[in-house]
Amino acid sequence: MEFLWSEEKKFLLWFLVECTVLNVRHDRREFKHPVRPDMAKKVVIDPAEINRLEKGWIENGVKKEGTGHEVIAFLMHVSPQIPEELRPWLHNGLTSYCVVDTALALQMRASIDIIIADVDKLMNAIKKRAYEFKDTPEIGRTHGIHAEPITFGVKLANWYAELGRHRKRLALAREEVSVGKLSGAVGMYTISPEIEEAVCAKLGLQPIIATQIISRDIAALYMSTLANLAGSIGKIATNLRLLSQTEIREVMEPFGTAQKGSSAMPHKKNPVGNENISGLMRIPGTNYLVALENLASCWHERSLDNSGSERVILADSSILVDYVLARLTSIVENMRVFPDKMLRNLMATKGLVFSQDVMMLFAKKSNFPREDAHTIVRNVALKCWEDDTDFFYALCAEEEVMAYVSRDELRSCFNLGTKLAHVDYIFNRAFGE
Repeated sequence: MEFLWSEEKKFLLWFLVECTVLNVRHDRREFKHPVRPDMAKKVVIDPAEINRLEKGWIENGVKKEGTGHEVIAFLMHVSPQIPEELRPWLHNGLTSYCVVDTALALQMRASIDIIIADVDKLMNAIKKRAYEFKDTPEIGRTHGIHAEPITFGVKLANWYAELGRHRKRLALAREEVSVGKLSGAVGMYTISPEIEEAVCAKLGLQPIIATQIISRDIAALYMSTLANLAGSIGKIATNLRLLSQTEIREVMEPFGTAQKGSSAMPHKKNPVGNENISGLMRIPGTNYLVALENLASCWHERSLDNSGSERVILADSSILVDYVLARLTSIVENMRVFPDKMLRNLMATKGLVFSQDVMMLFAKKSNFPREDAHTIVRNVALKCWEDDTDFFYALCAEEEVMAYVSRDELRSCFNLGTKLAHVDYIFNRAFGE
């Protein structure tokens, strides 16, 4: 991914676009000199030399001015490397962003291919661990407070399904970003539109109506897709961090035998991997806001608002998402899981997590309105919460409850198996039959 967004790769893709245009124009018999099929691979790209031609250089102590234009410097660099007969046709009828934006589409498409492969690896890792802990009871938490039982496998299945939706969005984004333009200055076609169509077909792109540049809604879509995915990656990492807290300690990310958690406290095993991921995944979302600004601030048929920031946000977000997907996959594959601790945590409130079943039974048996039954059970539950007493026995001592339900009926509400009865259904929905 880093190479894909490097200066060298960018210039190689620029030259690929230029060579493809030359090929099509030769096929149309606009000139006679043949274009070697491997010409795009033969060129030697030296980003430092292109930068020198653009920015200027010192020669014999004298400052020599550069072109001040990156595409012109690029053309000066590659033109001497192609046959002399082809040089008049290089970039003929094109404007800079015919090359820049068409090549950018190839970069974004290739980047999405890498990220889709990363997502597949993470989903496979999550699926494997989900089945490993499919029936491992764990307390579900809402607002950070114990709610009702789930299984750790179901938690992972939810993450798997969420990533599956991102994978679909990536595939759609891949199609959306696979566009090209060769319509020249302000998009009015200095060359034939047929050339654009043929070049795009060879590159696997769709021609798009454009001004001097392709509208930045394309780049913004790419960035929004990465930002959305980054949000889910950050969420997974944050949840693993929460489950790693000493008081919870249901999972622990890999910790090397020589790894140190603190310079002061030898006992520390900190979830630094998930912390890093959580922090890094804030960046793509912020970068997406820049992409939106680029879309909104473009003047008329072209202004340079987008250029500088895109050099930062597109590469940084792509590389970051690729990196954290790989890192999170390793964490999921190798994290330690503590089922016994999960069960102890689930039972820590001494049966309060079964309060909904109690309330529904009591409403049914007493024929009280649901809100009245809720209040009566709530009063018992909150007293148990404050006193740290057993919920079942507190209910048995409550005359208003026991007037309508038997002890055995009440005990049936405290059945963990009932709460987990639909795990298979959830797994079938997440992973297929």
